[in-house]
Amino acid sequence: MIRLAFSTNAYTKHTLSHACDGIAAAGYTAVEILADHPHAYPPSFSEHEAQRLRERLRALGLAPVAVNANTAMAYFTPLPEALTFEPSLIAPDPAWRDDRIRIMREAMVLANRLGAPVVTITGGQPLSGEPAGVLRARLLEGLEHVCRAADLAGVDLAFEPEPGQFIETTDALADLLEEVDHPRLGANVDVGHAWCAGDDPAEAVRRLGPRVKHLHLEDIKNRTHYHLIPGEGGEIDFRAIRRALDDIGYHGAAAVELYTYADEPDRAASESFQALAPLFGG
Repeated sequence: MIRLAFSTNAYTKHTLSHACDGIAAAGYTAVEILADHPHAYPPSFSEHEAQRLRERLRALGLAPVAVNANTAMAYFTPLPEALTFEPSLIAPDPAWRDDRIRIMREAMVLANRLGAPVVTITGGQPLSGEPAGVLRARLLEGLEHVCRAADLAGVDLAFEPEPGQFIETTDALADLLEEVDHPRLGANVDVGHAWCAGDDPAEAVRRLGPRVKHLHLEDIKNRTHYHLIPGEGGEIDFRAIRRALDDIGYHGAAAVELYTYADEPDRAASESFQALAPLFGG
């Protein structure tokens, strides 16, 4: 059984409590929690708050299936005006790399407290202009640290390729996972990112096979990196993706990720549920 979830990162103009209420009202029984401003930034989200959130999710009938630690906007004061993935595992500043590892560790602790089995992560953007070999060595070193932390926390890590990131494509991620080869580290297949990178999302699922630990769902038009409500003029073949998931025996969660709808998250949640629940479960 695949659990259809919705990420709270569509509700960045609302409180976490409002986000969870809206997601439950749309019909979902699972949720992905944004580990960043304004929801549950791990360094400032207390154990007491985590316990209250867990109780609230239980009352709403929402299973926490993942903690989304892809960004750490709250690391900066004031908040950045544009989306950033810094501090990252490949940043030139070693203090930033250390801080990113710490934030990821704390996200794993949060996931453990909530009972979420997966934390989604990324490697960062190649902003420094340094050689790819230098960036890869930093990424491998950082992943070594966070994989050890995942063992201690008892959660899995789902690494997400993304356009503009150091790891952009399915092949690049497959190579990385083969090199790291840690049982806690796997793939977060973002179907829209795969399409934007020139990959077939269904074939990306098959290529990564048992390393798939989580999914992000959204529609995409013209291979342009802008997340759309599924069925709202996009090109993603969700039926083919579901067949691929069945082929690899996937039984995890698939979270709709529509941060592009911050002005109308309730509509995004509801219409996505109507479009995807028949395929991915309600």
